[in-house]
Amino acid sequence: MTSTNRWTSDHLTAPGGTAIYAAQQRERLRQMADEVQALLREYRADLESVRIDGDRLFQSRVRAYFATRPLANLERHLREAVNAAGKLDVEYNRRFVELPKKRADRAAEKSLEKDRKAGLQTARGTAAVNTAATLHGISSALSEKADGNAGEKQAPAFLDFLKESA
Repeated sequence: MTSTNRWTSDHLTAPGGTAIYAAQQRERLRQMADEVQALLREYRADLESVRIDGDRLFQSRVRAYFATRPLANLERHLREAVNAAGKLDVEYNRRFVELPKKRADRAAEKSLEKDRKAGLQTARGTAAVNTAATLHGISSALSEKADGNAGEKQAPAFLDFLKESA
């Protein structure tokens, strides 16, 4: 990106765009903060050396401190801006790159869990049907005679008790 081109949101949303922009801004703001810090030290030293008639001990230093406070605040705010620019890429990646991946992973997990539960319930239902069919087959086999005809009643069996209770 040259100095004649402006950054746009299209540049920022391109892969790596926020990282490049944040790095450039951090460097620019860091240089500004360093310049302000150097100016602040020089300005404060010059103001501390000014003596006014009637000053008490350290009064010129206190007066210089209060006079340079706005410049010190400017330097502090520039340092905070450096830190804020560093968070730009981190937040972009967390909210627009990683979040869709996390949501897709969660949706896949939910789908697997849903399929697993549905398969388990189907298996339970199938097992119940098979068990009922098996019990019916066993009960009819027990009630048949050796020649294969269902005829005279035999002595009551456990399965007959289950049929009556149902």
